[in-house]
Amino acid sequence: MQANLPSQQKLLQQVHHLINSNQMEQAWKFCQQLVKQYPKFADAWMAKSFVALRLNDHEQAVVAINKAIRLAPNQAGFKFNKVMLLERIGQVAKALALGKDLVASNLKDKQLTLALITFFNKYQKYNLVEKCYRKLLTVEPENQELLFNLATVTLFLGDLDEADKLATEAIRGNDFDSDIHFFRSHLKKQSSSSNHIQELKQFAERAIKDPVRKAKTYYALAKELEDCEEYAESFKFRQAGAEIYRNKLNYDFNDEINFIRALRQTYDSSLIKDKLHSQSGKNESNKPIFVVGLPRTGTTLLERIVSSHSQVASAGELTHFSRLMSAGMEKLSLDPSLSRSQMVSASTQLDFSQLGQLYLEATRTLAGNKSRLIDKFPQNALYIGLIHLALPQAKILLLERHPLDVCYSVYKQLFTDAFHFSYDLEELAEYFYEHQLLMSHWQQVLPEVVKTVRYEDLVNNLEHSAKSVIDFCGLDWEDSCLEFHKNKQASTTASASQVRQKVYSSSIGMWKNYKKELQPLITKLESYGCLEGWEY
Repeated sequence: MQANLPSQQKLLQQVHHLINSNQMEQAWKFCQQLVKQYPKFADAWMAKSFVALRLNDHEQAVVAINKAIRLAPNQAGFKFNKVMLLERIGQVAKALALGKDLVASNLKDKQLTLALITFFNKYQKYNLVEKCYRKLLTVEPENQELLFNLATVTLFLGDLDEADKLATEAIRGNDFDSDIHFFRSHLKKQSSSSNHIQELKQFAERAIKDPVRKAKTYYALAKELEDCEEYAESFKFRQAGAEIYRNKLNYDFNDEINFIRALRQTYDSSLIKDKLHSQSGKNESNKPIFVVGLPRTGTTLLERIVSSHSQVASAGELTHFSRLMSAGMEKLSLDPSLSRSQMVSASTQLDFSQLGQLYLEATRTLAGNKSRLIDKFPQNALYIGLIHLALPQAKILLLERHPLDVCYSVYKQLFTDAFHFSYDLEELAEYFYEHQLLMSHWQQVLPEVVKTVRYEDLVNNLEHSAKSVIDFCGLDWEDSCLEFHKNKQASTTASASQVRQKVYSSSIGMWKNYKKELQPLITKLESYGCLEGWEY
């Protein structure tokens, strides 16, 4: 079989063998010979581009891939490889433009389309993600996973009716439906005359083996029962779902609490002052605006208000800062047996100026042509002191809300991959207390950097609160900030179905419907003094 291969294919196989053996210099020589001998062999130019990239010769990599595309203009894989190449060498705008052209073409390759979806998701280009899914569905119109994924994207883009329609089409009567039922129940407020309660009860009676999916079914049912003001029954299902989910977690609650305490004790005012003073170069960019706080405190509402300003883009919930911080910690070559709280002490060795610069570089393209960028990752609240050391000019907006409304709202949300403290009422109360102590610490240590915003003030006096926030961020006031529900920027948070609405107050005091059921939480928060100054 090998003997029957054309000469150019044999040479190309040798190139691939050298690439797989990491013999790049030798592979480059073979590529040069191959394209000289067979100048119209598109695959050879493609291989040359790959080798050039591995040798960090970006100019030659682009020249070679362009040649391959000219020789084989209908080869979509070559164009996708160019998208990846452009991204790799930092030309993201060009990569996105080429990706957009590729979507507009007669693209039929499923794996290639899925790879484009991954690429567009990375840069939050959800309109292009939507187009990709619709292309795939023309070939597989009943594919459950594709329908559900498209429903999720249309939610991000604000089309709730289309998301509901697609989710309903996706239901097939299998265990995967748990995810779809959960999604659909949270799209909008259900009513006594229009809901899925009976359908969900029948589905919940099935022997769903996966604990996460079983919990999701109970949470979906609890949500719709609450919408219909069936509070006692709602709590019963929610508590059952929370217990199922908490039991399957491998989670050390005490380790979490010790970590928070270590942050408060380590990053005191003197350390922060000394670190800032000793830094040889500080990042003077005021581009980032961090919106932080416990989940369900109104962070998404505030994000939408501020990002409705013409100079502000929203990047959603970025994990960039914590990931870059973790990468910096790895470079310190610490003892791997250190606990999380011990790692806090070691983190003072980080190069904070470099951390800030890396963050600015990593988020540069997300702002587009706007001068400011919102990062709304709630867990950044834990790292306020570290953020300030890395980005001294960044503004930080900290949300707070009635403790019982926060705790109940957190308890009723199934987060799956975060906030593991939220599934047990007593653990939730203790975490809230320790989190509040840390937030009070940041407020005292960095009063000019952290602005505390109360959710209730946003709801009850939107204009006054919004103007105060915009002024704190160093921006001129724009009336568009009061029209945040018209904001077209995509939202991927748990509140994505609510951000298209005007301010509403119906969630204030929701905990009162469960005063009896929440008694363990209330008693513990009272003992910590967390409810002082709040009506309850």
